[in-house]
Amino acid sequence: MATSQHILTIEGQAHNVDEGEMDIKMETDKFGKTIKYMVFRGRHYIPAYAPSILEQIENVSMRPDDIFLCAFPRTGTHWVFEMVNMLLGGKAETIQQFKGKQQLEFVDDERLSKLPSPRLVNTHFRLSDAPLAMKEKKCKVIYNLRDPRDVAVSVYHAYIDLKVSECECSFEGFWYLFLEGKVEVDGLFHHWLDAEEFLKKNPDIPVYLNIYEETLKNPLVAVQRLSDFLGLPRNDDLCQAIADKCHISHMRKDKDKYSFQVHGKNVLYRKGIVGDWKNYFTDQMLDDYYQVYEEKMAGSRFYNLYGRNA
Repeated sequence: MATSQHILTIEGQAHNVDEGEMDIKMETDKFGKTIKYMVFRGRHYIPAYAPSILEQIENVSMRPDDIFLCAFPRTGTHWVFEMVNMLLGGKAETIQQFKGKQQLEFVDDERLSKLPSPRLVNTHFRLSDAPLAMKEKKCKVIYNLRDPRDVAVSVYHAYIDLKVSECECSFEGFWYLFLEGKVEVDGLFHHWLDAEEFLKKNPDIPVYLNIYEETLKNPLVAVQRLSDFLGLPRNDDLCQAIADKCHISHMRKDKDKYSFQVHGKNVLYRKGIVGDWKNYFTDQMLDDYYQVYEEKMAGSRFYNLYGRNA
């Protein structure tokens, strides 16, 4: 299969996607519309990653002072990446690079090894698929959580905008694929349950759970908590400045040239709000969500966050 012809750029440089190296799979929704994925080790991924890079993730070298940011797509990864790096740098200044330069799906061990410590290494892979050295070195872990309904809306628009998935689905059609786990990393619920199992097996690894809705409600407190988790001296003035600088309106502007762009359009920073799902869901779609959520998440430590009575 030929290289994708979509004009996808990162920091002005073309990001070529050679689908000839990928195991491509088309998923079909209940309306007969399709969406394209690559399959790696049995799981779905957007066809924008080189399999040769994905192959080396488990053997990436980690340092004891690395921070490991793990998150299902569209749960606030770029937001947290910016806040943490500003805290580490001690300045409320926009990070002058694309997050992907520290994302395991895009960079190899050699390039990561050239980054100064402490490094913030991020991924959309499941925690159980993290570099083996992350567990051995007991690196600090930040794990993101966000309302699955808002995640689905945001992922859907990302697929439409990025174009490499050639998504023909309506949101309703995509939503049922989302509930079935026929989306990125085989679905959000599996990602969360995998994280929960990983944390149970590794209680000595320090973990900070970043809840999207709480961070949006009180970004200052969120930055303060991140600062404390990182073991940094508390500087409330800096935390406030970072909270302000990382507002979606500023990030959309300041990070424009450091984002994914398709035909010159920034496709990473969308609305950054809570409850956008209400503009997309029918009563039936919502009822089906609660049923699946109950089936998948009952008994989980995360269950009460986004269930029927949340």
